[in-house]
Order: sequence, then structure tokens, then C-alpha cells
Amino acid sequence: MKAKCCPASLSKTPEELVHHARDHFGLPPDLMSALDTPAGANSLKRYRGNEARKGDAAGRKGDAAPSSYAAVEQWCEQNERAQLMLKSDFKNHTVYVVSGWEIDSETAWVTYVLTSEKLMKNLWHIKESGMPVILCVDTTHRLVAEGHSVFVCGVRDIAQKFHKVAYGVQHSDKAVAPNAHMLRMVAKEYLRVKERMKWS
Repeated sequence: MKAKCCPASLSKTPEELVHHARDHFGLPPDLMSALDTPAGANSLKRYRGNEARKGDAAGRKGDAAPSSYAAVEQWCEQNERAQLMLKSDFKNHTVYVVSGWEIDSETAWVTYVLTSEKLMKNLWHIKESGMPVILCVDTTHRLVAEGHSVFVCGVRDIAQKFHKVAYGVQHSDKAVAPNAHMLRMVAKEYLRVKERMKWS
């Protein structure tokens, strides 16, 4: 399937791609008959479009300039909780960057966490209910053009429903250091919210 969607074949119609694959790659007849249907042709067309978009994203990734790191760093500074509190429109659902983020263009290190007071209270409510806190964490890579991993963190309640606590972006989902750093930022922010809730 990948060979049928190579850049040299992208100019072909779905029907031409099917016949090209049948002649050159010897795909099984049952697969070919499935692709000969209108639904199969539409599926192939969508797949071909996705492959073209992936190629564009890969090209953009290679062109990423160090100045883009400076732009992300500036955005993180402007959207920290302390900065947003200076504005009068900070509310319970306002998303902010947790302090402790790190952006370094020389090492391509990108680590920051996004959350809100409401999302952090999800963790606080689970803890206060007496349930053991089971932190569910996952990172998914290649969701952004730069190839950074998207970090999702949440907790489960007694009915096993997932409640989001924080999101983040990091340069690698394989390395231990960025994951540990992001979890430390989430824990630090939870302690701040817990302390504030105790006195409210």
C-alpha cells in the first residue's frame, strides 16, 4: 500500500493506482477487488492525501529554525499563571503554563505543562474522597509538525472515569528525564492548589 502512494504515483487517480499496483506489485485479488469499489477508492484517496500531508510535515520539521524555540519560550513566559493573574480575566477554566518549563534551542529540549485551576481540582477531589490516586500518564508522538510528544496526565474516579489533570509538550517520549520533569511540575502545581484549597 505504501508503494502505491509514493510521490511518483501521487498524480494518478485512485483507479490508475489500483491497476498500477495490480500490474507491478502483485497484490492479492481480494484486496484489489475491495479497492475497486467506490468505498475502497475513497479510502485509498484519503490515505494518499494523508501521505502527502505527512511528507509536507516532514519537510517543515527539517526547516524548523532556532527562532521558533524563542517564540515558544516567549509564549510560555506570557502564559504562566503569575502573568495571567495580572490580567483581570483569569478564571477557574483559564489554561496556563505551569512554572518550571524548559526550552533550549541548542539541545532541542522542549518541556512545558498546561493546566487550569479546574483541571488541577480533579486531582484534589480524588485525593480528598479517600480513594487511592492512580495517575494515568501517556505521551503520543508526532501529533505536531515539529515531532514533539504530547503528554496527557489524569486520574480515575471510583467509576473508572478518566479526569484530565494536565497536558504538556516534550521533545521525546522515550527519554526518562523529560517525563520525570513533567511529573514533577504536575506534582508541584498540585501542592500549590491543595494549599490554596485548604484555606479557601
